[in-house]
Amino acid sequence: MKRLCETCTHHNCYINKYTSDEWKPIISHYKSSTDYLAGAVVFNAGEPVKGIYQIYSGKVKIVSTLADGKEHIVRLAKKEQFLGHRGFGSNLVYPVSAITLTPAQITFIPLDIFHKAVKANPDLAIAMLNFLADDLREMEKRMEAFSMMNAREKLALALIVVINSFGFDPKDPQRLLFTPSRKDLSSIAGITYETVVRMLSEFDSERIIRLEGKAIRILDLPELIHVCHKYY
Repeated sequence: MKRLCETCTHHNCYINKYTSDEWKPIISHYKSSTDYLAGAVVFNAGEPVKGIYQIYSGKVKIVSTLADGKEHIVRLAKKEQFLGHRGFGSNLVYPVSAITLTPAQITFIPLDIFHKAVKANPDLAIAMLNFLADDLREMEKRMEAFSMMNAREKLALALIVVINSFGFDPKDPQRLLFTPSRKDLSSIAGITYETVVRMLSEFDSERIIRLEGKAIRILDLPELIHVCHKYY
């Protein structure tokens, strides 16, 4: 199903907020929408950049593959957010991969149309510049923090990243709206799967969190923040 920018109800969508009424139908005409199952690849590192993606619904992880072949999750993304912008620049190749965490509907805007939209809509250009700067700043801050942390602090920060990215269940405000797999938590924190399992059990025994099957409930958010506050 094709989503029209003219009738979009996503008020935080950059296209909706920052493009003129004249440009919305132009973008609608050229963009496409694809439904993805959980675990699907949206694009792979090394592929040529042909446009920019935006999440209409669902959740996505942005993944970098390290020199040793291990996966590192550098960002978590949700509805209304862009994907693929890290491939912009003089070398139009994606440096990271995007993989869905849940079923998702993702729209695609061809690169030439997006460039024309940015040139024709100064507010969109400024918003994109701020978005790119914020994204880079957050990544640098997090990577610096992880480099100085022990395993306990890294896992605490990984949980904070999940909270900041996806939030809590509106019907159950202590329960994470989305709990990544233990493997994905290890890829965010940069620690082993076994360490994640052990540290989660420790947090549970200390009543910082409660493990409920695969789901996680945050019982003491201030204490979780305190665990990693020294570096982040």
